[in-house]
This record gives sequence, C-alpha cells and structure tokens, in this order.
Amino acid sequence: MKRLRIADCTCPPRQWGRWGLPIGVPSLFIVSLVLALLVAPLAVEAQQAGKPSRIAYVHFPSRLTATSAAGLDILRNVLRERGWSEGKDFVIELRLAESEEKLPEISAQVVREKFDLIITTNTFAAIAVKGATTSIPMVMAGTCDPVECGVVGGNLSHPGGNITGSTVITSEVAGKRIEFLKEMVPGLKRVGAIPWGPETFCVRVVWLRQSEGTARALGVTLQRITLSTWMDADGWDAAFAALKKDGVGAITVMEGVPYALQAPQIAAAAVKHGLPTVFPFRTQVEAGGLMSYGASTVHSWQRAAHFVDRILRGAKPGDLPIEQPTKFELLINGKTAKALGLMIPPSLLMRGAEVIE
Repeated sequence: MKRLRIADCTCPPRQWGRWGLPIGVPSLFIVSLVLALLVAPLAVEAQQAGKPSRIAYVHFPSRLTATSAAGLDILRNVLRERGWSEGKDFVIELRLAESEEKLPEISAQVVREKFDLIITTNTFAAIAVKGATTSIPMVMAGTCDPVECGVVGGNLSHPGGNITGSTVITSEVAGKRIEFLKEMVPGLKRVGAIPWGPETFCVRVVWLRQSEGTARALGVTLQRITLSTWMDADGWDAAFAALKKDGVGAITVMEGVPYALQAPQIAAAAVKHGLPTVFPFRTQVEAGGLMSYGASTVHSWQRAAHFVDRILRGAKPGDLPIEQPTKFELLINGKTAKALGLMIPPSLLMRGAEVIE
C-alpha cells in the first residue's frame, strides 16, 4: 500500500493556533468543545443526584448477628464520609433468609428486582448470589477463601466478572486458635471442635483441616463434636457436661451464624463446666467467651465500604482486587479467665492480646 505523504495532499496548508486548534476552524466548533468539557463533570453530579442506587444486603438468618449489625453501621458511616447521602444517593435494603437453604430463592428475587449492587455477609450468601447473577456487582463483606469455595477463579488480584470484596477467614486462623488455647490452658490434651454446616461445606473443610493439623503438631487430640445447630441454654449445658465427662479440656467454635447468635448461652455453659473457649469474633468474647482470634471485622467492613464506593463511582468489580485480611485481633475476656481459674500468660500479651473485663 502506498504511504500518503503530506506533500501528496492537495489540501491547502493550515496554520495552527493556540491550544492546538487550527486557525480558521469555525467558532461554533470551539464553543461546542468548551461546553462539552464543562458539562462532563456536571453529568457525573447529575447521575449521582438522580435515582438512588439500590443496594441489597443479603444475609442469613432472618435476624442480624451483632457482628453483621455493627458491619452495616460501619458501611453506612464510611459511605457518608465519602460524600454519599443515604436516601438520596443510595438505599440499603435487607434481604434476610430464614436458613441457608432459602438463600438461592432470596438471591433470585434480588436479581428479579434489578438491584444495582449486592452485598453478601457470609460464604453461603456469596455462593447463592454467584449462582443467581453474573452481571449485578457483588461485594463480599465476609467469606472464607473465595477460591477454595468456588466463588471466584484463581486470580484474586484481577478476579474478572461481577464479584469483588474482602475475605475474613483464612486457612491459618483455625490453627492459631488451637495454638492460643494450648498456651492459655496448662497441660491441655483434648480439645472439642464444634463445626457448622454440611460436611462438604468449604469453610468447614478448611477449618477442620487446619485445626486437626495444628492440634497434631502440638500433641493435642482434636475431638469433633456433632451438635444440633440451634440449641437453647439447657441444650448447651447438657452438651458441655457430657464433654467435660469425656475429658475434653477446652472448646474451639467454628465460624457460623448460629454460634454467633447463641454466644451468651455457649459462653455461660462453658464457664459453668470449666471449659475454656476460643471463638472467631470479638462479639462472642464480649458475650462471655474466653478468647477470640480472627480478622478484624471492623477493618473488613471498612474495606467493603471502599469497594461499594468505587463501584458506585463507575468502577467494574472484576477490576478491583479481592483483598485477604491483613489485620487480626486476639481478644481475651479477663473476667472469664478469672472465673475459670486461668492466668493470662505473658506470651499472649506479647502477641498483642487485648484484655477486656
């Protein structure tokens, strides 16, 4: 193909003026260009000031845990700090399922209602929403490893698709809890492990695998315990009495909505039967449990709000890296430790443990 040279052009030469515009361009063109540049930011403001973005908060069960309720407040506060007005720029609507089996139905309803964005608060919810839509942006505010659970592919730095967010559970956390129990309880030989969910549930599989591996390395026997998911105070009392009789010296409780809601009953029964406990979340220690260790849920929800903010401003979720937890909290209830006759070892304090009364 013959390359066209400037000399070949029969057009008359043109002189160039200020701002790189050719001399002789009609003034109407220049005016139009200037107006376009001025209107662009106004269009963005008009979009934000128009119909508020509808955000679905998909959760189970039908009432919020203390951790989820606190997370919802953090989400709202951070969005307000970033200039968004609730009611004007965004609305958050709760979509609560009575059980994990109801989550696919709830997710399908959210898709039919054409929400602009979906927030999921646990792994079951994330899996259900993933199965319902590949187009509505979804922000994970609390999941296990999303790759292990099949929520996203293997590339967390560039997940693609409609999903982003942050995780709160890693495979190492469960083992650390056994390690801290061993430090806290002199001569500990047997730990009762209370899992949650179906045996094939990815979070349960990861939690048990890591707990058993660490227990084995420390010379501790891990005893799996099968309990009814929802029990009243009398049920927990009877269960812990039997465990104490079997020689169990401490309890580790898996992440799970039922155990978050029943934390006061679990903690009270454990203290009654002299069983130290370790939980995932600080709210469970505030309810009377001995210890908790896990990712900072405050930081996790702050990051979730960051993702929501970015998406509301036009970012594609698939371009936003999925974040793994970097901030972990070790919390000890001093009052519970005294009730159990335990001294808090200096080794845990040196690890940055926070002691509450």
